[in-house]
Amino acid sequence: MKLILLFSVLAFIGVFIWKTDLTAVAKEINNIGFRVIYIFACTFCAYLLGTWGWRACLGADKKKISISQLFIVRQIGETVGLYNPTSVVAGDLFKVELLKRYGINTQIGLNSVLISRITAVLSQILLFLSTMLWLLLSPLNTRISNLFGIWFYILIGVLIVAKIALFVWLGTSKRFKRPLVNNNGSAWKRISDHINSSLFDIKFFFQNDKRAFWCSYFLFLLHWIVGSFEFYLILRFLGYHVTALHGLFLDMYSITFKSLGAFIPGQLGIEELGNKLALSTIGIASVSLWITVSLLRRTRQLFWISIGFILYFLIKKDVANVTTA
Repeated sequence: MKLILLFSVLAFIGVFIWKTDLTAVAKEINNIGFRVIYIFACTFCAYLLGTWGWRACLGADKKKISISQLFIVRQIGETVGLYNPTSVVAGDLFKVELLKRYGINTQIGLNSVLISRITAVLSQILLFLSTMLWLLLSPLNTRISNLFGIWFYILIGVLIVAKIALFVWLGTSKRFKRPLVNNNGSAWKRISDHINSSLFDIKFFFQNDKRAFWCSYFLFLLHWIVGSFEFYLILRFLGYHVTALHGLFLDMYSITFKSLGAFIPGQLGIEELGNKLALSTIGIASVSLWITVSLLRRTRQLFWISIGFILYFLIKKDVANVTTA
């Protein structure tokens, strides 16, 4: 299974690179010049904040792994998740597998991944709703209404209800025992038991370690905000006078749209379409611009793919040292 996962990821990364016009990428990098470093630095800071947000969910076991080691684990897992048909499922399970090499129990590792996903999604919904409110109060209100009509308000309503319902569920004080996993049952029963067990652990964590939960929530909030500066910087470097709120909206829109095509490795074509729709929403309809933005964002992905490969060999060496010690 490990070999299948490895070759599938390598194959889809190969397709991703093959479908990327490297000549056009080099041209756009040349146009921006040394300022491309700011884009890479921005995404590095965002990834680092995401790592801290995840580390807060590890509880006492976070002492077993340093922030730099966890950063490496996260980057490798995110790369696997991005270039695999099963998306975050394979990536998150791979993270758990890597955590085991640092002496972190499988269940604790799995719980930390699930809880960090929840804090990440909840903070993302908050920012998405904030940008929607900003759009409604801005001169773009009429344009948004014409583009999306009543569906825009339905989406906002659904997200608000979902966020409130999830917090209500997390905070419910109803006592119940941790479900036991019956390994002798049917495959469906085992899957159901594992899901119920994980839901129990998530709820238990929220009710018994609210400080760590809200710390993770806040760090992921910063993760999304800092990550959105990539859009802002690209547009500023290309001569467009946009604000940081424009960048935040574009990033939230792009992430939400990409999630619809999460099963497509690398979101080939999906991300480009999302960039086009996001830019047109704020009144930027230049064909050349959304292509340029897409190329520069692909440049960032190519950069972190190469970093991911380097980190994978570093973690193998690091784990070998930990095992020897």
